[in-house]
Formats: sequence, structure tokens, C-alpha cells
Amino acid sequence: MALRGTAIAAFVIPIVFSFVYGGSVLSLGLSDQPGTGLVFQSTSDAGSISIIGLKGDYAVSENISAQVSVTDPAYECGDLYVTIYDISSEKKAVSQNAFFDQCYGTSGILPLNEEFSEKIDKPGKYLLVAQLFDSDGNKFLTAEKQITVN
Repeated sequence: MALRGTAIAAFVIPIVFSFVYGGSVLSLGLSDQPGTGLVFQSTSDAGSISIIGLKGDYAVSENISAQVSVTDPAYECGDLYVTIYDISSEKKAVSQNAFFDQCYGTSGILPLNEEFSEKIDKPGKYLLVAQLFDSDGNKFLTAEKQITVN
């Protein structure tokens, strides 16, 4: 019986503690308060990444489609995240798409062999944000455009 208590103390308690501690660290990293989030080195230039194929106005029943153009020699492969935020009142993410292992050389149109397309069913003002992380995940490029859904 003493061996069983020792096994619980040695194996189960550290696992529970790691989940609790990891969850608290993750919640701090994802919070919206300044100074508490994750810090990444941004290398965004005006000419290195841009969102293309995006109109300014969409109907509620219309798909929002876009692509990302990259022309930065520092990036050959990376992970692309496209997020749509509702900015009508408080900035709130309503959709996020991830396109992993996008290898395009030093320039290209992303996503490769895939399509970004979302339908927003609530009228309002939205912000589409594209982030391209390098293959190490240490630096990223960002582009954003505002759209309206009627």
C-alpha cells in the first residue's frame, strides 16, 4: 500500500501540476492585455507581404476569399495564419485558418495548393490579418486589410 501512495506522489502529482502551470502560462500568453502576451520579433515591411484578391465590401451570403503575396528573401518556407476579426465593437476573432509548411522560394502567392475562403453571417466591420511565420517560428511578417460585410 505504501508503494501505491509513493507512485501517485511521484507520477500523478507532477503531471497534474504541469497541466495547471502550463495552462496558466498559456492563458497569460494569449491574453489581450499589453505586456502579458507572447513576444515575437516582427519584421514587417510594407513591400514584403500583402493581401491580394480581397474586395472592400461583401454581402452576408458571399464567401470572403483572399491570397497573400510574399516577396521577402528572408522567407522561403513558413506557416501562414489568416484571421478575421470582428471590429464592429470590440476586436474579437471570428475565424482563423492555418496553412502549414508553405514553401514558395523567395517570393510567391500563398496558400499553396489550398484556398482561403470564409463566409461571415453577421453584418459589420472586419479586419483580415495574414501572418507568415518563418520556419523556426521566431519572426513573422504581417499584413492586414479592413472589410465590410453588409
